[in-house]
Amino acid sequence: MGKVKASEAVVKLFENWGIDHIYGIPGDSINTMVEALRKEESKIKFYTVRHEEVASLAAAAYSKLTGKIGVCLAIGGPGAIHLLNGMYDAKMDHVPMLVLVGHIPARLTGTDYFQEVNTVELFKDVAVYNKDITSAESFPAVVNQAIRTAYQERGVAVLSIPDDIVLGEISDNIPQLSTVFEKKNPGLVQNDLNDAVALINSASNPVILAGVGAKSAKKELRSFAERISAPVAITLPGKGAIADDHPNFVGNIGKIGTKPAYEAMKSADLLIMVGTDYPYAAYLPEGAKCVQIDIDPVKIGKRYSVTVGIVGDASEALSYLTEHTTPVTDRPFLKTCQNKMNTWWKWMAEDQDKKQTPIAPEALMSAISSISEEDTIYSVDVGTSTVWSTRYLKISENQDFIVSAWLGTMGCGLPGAIAAKQAFPDRQAISISGDGAFAMVMQDFATAVYYKMPLICVVLNNRQLSFIKYEQQSAGQLKYAVDFGDIDYAKFAEACGGMGFRVEKYEDLQPALEQAKAADVPVILDVVVDVDAAPLPGKIVMDEAKGYARFTAKSIAENHKLEKMPPMKTVVRRFL
Repeated sequence: MGKVKASEAVVKLFENWGIDHIYGIPGDSINTMVEALRKEESKIKFYTVRHEEVASLAAAAYSKLTGKIGVCLAIGGPGAIHLLNGMYDAKMDHVPMLVLVGHIPARLTGTDYFQEVNTVELFKDVAVYNKDITSAESFPAVVNQAIRTAYQERGVAVLSIPDDIVLGEISDNIPQLSTVFEKKNPGLVQNDLNDAVALINSASNPVILAGVGAKSAKKELRSFAERISAPVAITLPGKGAIADDHPNFVGNIGKIGTKPAYEAMKSADLLIMVGTDYPYAAYLPEGAKCVQIDIDPVKIGKRYSVTVGIVGDASEALSYLTEHTTPVTDRPFLKTCQNKMNTWWKWMAEDQDKKQTPIAPEALMSAISSISEEDTIYSVDVGTSTVWSTRYLKISENQDFIVSAWLGTMGCGLPGAIAAKQAFPDRQAISISGDGAFAMVMQDFATAVYYKMPLICVVLNNRQLSFIKYEQQSAGQLKYAVDFGDIDYAKFAEACGGMGFRVEKYEDLQPALEQAKAADVPVILDVVVDVDAAPLPGKIVMDEAKGYARFTAKSIAENHKLEKMPPMKTVVRRFL
């Protein structure tokens, strides 16, 4: 009977699970694992990033795009701490992740050794599985359990690995560990389905709210909406669950949503929630009945009073409801919503037709759409770039749109594009970031160059944290601590070995995008956008209106220059 190092046995286990890549940075306390990966580099590719945060954000994005487990790796201490941001992104957006962090030699634990951090305690809140490796013999079994738990719980599994333990040799005749995983979804309850059918058939103004859980049931969602002639609103992470140009689509809800979606919600007598844990109750109907479909029973009724809860797979539930509900071919409520949405699209088209310098962000989104492909993956950052992308990019059924939805962490755009090119090298990947967000992770543009990932990074450069500026204004506060100096990101792109375009005039925008599309290297489009472009909510609610009024009064009283706002007639007709 032969012997094998524990680390090498675990790498073989990774292969059995279909893990073919890992993001991370090597280092002393994790180097034994890295050495084992080196021996299998033809089967598991190691992507060396420039910052561990990018490793974990890329792993989270990979899981959002594929449903497969994302894997990242770092040393203990500072490396482990840097991973936290992406780990929380995975936790809060409910995707599986495996995190391998090094640890000081087991014999030195508790001696206040160099870089000694209690990683189990550190990761207690973020992880669904969180273990120290205590013996070479148990290492493969613990890894196997970690992966299974991450898949089942849709969360983060963390293993703290003392470098000396995994050097230990174990029998190469270890018990066969099953790497077959099939998530056990709860079966649909017939009585719940019957009650839902009755509610849907009796509703006059049903509205569907589709979340990220509906993305795995796009065709079923579309068929159901068409069967009952219901408008479909979406949450931010749910963008792409139904095509933006579908006649039943009424847009996002919430502060970054559309006015037609807000008004549809407020007129609904039945809310049908599909795969969403949407938290902002103020944007949901008041007193309507509700059918909620979710894979997780804990989510049923968590945010909104539910009349009927259906626990199970969205595609199965929607297929049943489509088959058993009474078809509706003429619903006045839907026609009203469609008329309002047509007006909304006309307003958006007017915005996108701004041929001005400085460049309007709305026009930039139109230009990006013009060079996008049928199956483009958009990795959208957090900030005003979220608003412009969500509102003005029309996502088709074959395209993908990912964002840090629940954590809302700046800097997720570039790592998401890197993950997209790793997972789908033949698909176009476009990241869209503000300059504040991009600067947080810009060093890893060099990673994309090194690994020959021809992605496109669009940077909305306004030399400020503009989303925070408008948060301050809506709260009645004056602008403060949001401005910073300019960076020429195009020159940075060239310094990294990629291609860069600094776009300052509108007439240069489309040619630059066309060249970026044709490039075979990573590209940064550094677009100088209008610093006064205001990402107003789709519907300004009373608290926000009062906040803007206080801001205006303070600006005048303290002799501050007022921020440029859209023409008042536009504000009134679109957003009030």
